[in-house]
Amino acid sequence: MSIQLKDISHRFGHHRVLSDISLDLEAGEILCIIGASGSGKSTLLRIIAGLEPLQQGALFFDGQPMAGPDHCPPPELRPVGLVFQDHALFPHLTVAENVGFGLDHLDSGTRSQEVAQQLASVGLSELAQRYPHTLSGGQQQRIALIRALATKPGIMLLDEPFASVDTPLRRQLREDARGRLRSSATTTIMVTHDPEEAMAMADKILVLSDGVAVQMGTPYELWRNPTHPFVAETIAGLQTIQGVIQGDQVVTDFGELPWQNLRNPPAKIDGQKIALGLRSSEIGVSYDQGQCSIEDVRFDGQHWSGLIREGDAKLRVNLPSAPEQNLVAGTPVNLSFTNAKATAYN
Repeated sequence: MSIQLKDISHRFGHHRVLSDISLDLEAGEILCIIGASGSGKSTLLRIIAGLEPLQQGALFFDGQPMAGPDHCPPPELRPVGLVFQDHALFPHLTVAENVGFGLDHLDSGTRSQEVAQQLASVGLSELAQRYPHTLSGGQQQRIALIRALATKPGIMLLDEPFASVDTPLRRQLREDARGRLRSSATTTIMVTHDPEEAMAMADKILVLSDGVAVQMGTPYELWRNPTHPFVAETIAGLQTIQGVIQGDQVVTDFGELPWQNLRNPPAKIDGQKIALGLRSSEIGVSYDQGQCSIEDVRFDGQHWSGLIREGDAKLRVNLPSAPEQNLVAGTPVNLSFTNAKATAYN
């Protein structure tokens, strides 16, 4: 089932939390919505679900009007499945009863068979007669997902479904969830604050900033060509520093970057200030007497990195030979941007 959002805006009192959000999602695609706290992610999901009234704009499922300012059916009248961070399992029902809750239209034998198949699909058949409070967080998450999928919704809406699960298990759960959603061809919209999770789950990512859709595309498109500082820092792993255009260079606190190294270059106006997104791995480091100094040295499991300070500005760079060079706080360094490709923001 495809989804179309047309110019959706929303206010809480005088505060505008969403501004003219439009998107098209094809049947079977998985969309992750990411943004800072308060960016409008969960509000947008709740509007699609029917948990918030649609104040402005229009919502379409398979090209047919589903909701608008004058017509807003509740969740039970929409072809959607819902899974939230707290899983919302019924505590007084067994696991089997929870999974079968939305299958009252089936006769008892067919319903029991469907419940058994759903539990077997996630390897939890032995938990059928247990109650939710006796399950681990990961088990509860799996039960919540198959309960929603059991009704065969055209659309699945997930709001931070893995947030309460420990990191190693979270990776396994999202792999399992993506596999289940893809195999059932269920169109999915998931809200997350975790960029790694969005990259792992999504066919497309929508990035919200202060209620505005600042970029949407595949994970690779956002990683390769971010067009907004939030996307650059969270999805692409870039750092943002400030610079000033001077001729064929952009002058920063840490050195000069050649103009030809810029992606999305603005108009070349001397004296114009711009923001630059840079990858740590592309910044050259030399350990002679430089204008900058190392403030801190850290190892992240893959490489050594140094936090470089120049005045009030800071920049993190890779230090491939930190132990051998005995690099410590206060070591002077020079940085080179000759091989660095930078994304420019006006």
